[in-house]
Amino acid sequence: MNDRVPSWFDHALAEPRRSHFTEGRGVTVHYVSWNAADTGKPPLVFAHGFLGHTHWWDFIAPFFTDRFRVFALDFSGMGDSAYRQEYSADVFVRDLVAVVDAIGSGPCVGVGHSFGGSRLLQACATFPDRLSHAVVLDSYFMLRGETLPVVERRPPPRPYPDWHTAVSRFRLIPEQDCEPWLLEHLAQTSLRQTADGWVWRFDPKLRNLQPVEGEEDLLSRIAVPVSYVHAECSSVVSADRARRIVAAIPGAKGPITMPRAGHHMMLDQPLALVSLLRALLA
Repeated sequence: MNDRVPSWFDHALAEPRRSHFTEGRGVTVHYVSWNAADTGKPPLVFAHGFLGHTHWWDFIAPFFTDRFRVFALDFSGMGDSAYRQEYSADVFVRDLVAVVDAIGSGPCVGVGHSFGGSRLLQACATFPDRLSHAVVLDSYFMLRGETLPVVERRPPPRPYPDWHTAVSRFRLIPEQDCEPWLLEHLAQTSLRQTADGWVWRFDPKLRNLQPVEGEEDLLSRIAVPVSYVHAECSSVVSADRARRIVAAIPGAKGPITMPRAGHHMMLDQPLALVSLLRALLA
C-alpha cells in the first residue's frame, strides 16, 4: 500500500477479524466476525457479490461494530468456503441460512451486494424467520417474461507463475474506476497458492453457473422489511429494473439511488455507502 491510503481505511483493516466455519448442506462454509463476543447487540451479516469473498467488506463492516454484532460470509465455492460438486441458487441461500443459524442469536439484519443481494431476497422469501431486515445493494433479479441469457462456457483460468503477475491481472467484473489501494487490497485477498501456481479463490466451475430465472411470485411473498439501493451509474441494474424489483416486493423501501456510484459501490463510494447503511439501519 502507498502513502496515499487514507487513515480510515488503515483503521478499518486494523480491526481484528476472526474466522469461523459451519456446515452448509454437506460442505464447510466459512464466515468471519469482527466482534462476535458482543452478544448483547443484534447480528448483522454481509453477503458478497459473485466470485467475491469476505474481504470485500473489510473496510465497510468494522464501521458497524458500535451497534451490531458483525459478520460476513463466503458463499460455497468462493473465498475460504469449500467447493461443491454442483451449484444452484438454492445452495447459496442455504449457505446464508447456515451462517445465520451458526451465529445463533435470532433473526439477522442482512446486507447483500449484487449476487449476494439476490440470494438475500430469496432467503427473505423462503426463510423469513431468519432475517429481520434486508438491505439489497444493486442486485439483479430477473422478472416475469424475460429470457434467460446464454452463459458461454469458459475453460478454467490457468495458474499464474508468481504472486506479482497474478495481482497485476486482477480485474473487476464489471470494470469500473477504483482507487489503486482498494484494488490492490482486493487483488491480494483474492488469491491462493497451489502446487501449479497462484489461482483465484473461487471454484472454476462457477464461471459456467447458469443464471436463475427470476420469479416475481417469489418477490411478492417477501414479508421481511427490504431496502433496495440502486447505483446511479450501474452497468448491471438499470433504474427501471430497480423500480420494478422494488414494486414487486410488498412494502419495500426504494429504490434509494446512490448518486454517481457504479455497481461496486463499496469501491467508488465507500464512505457514502457506510453513511447510507447507517441511516437505513438506524
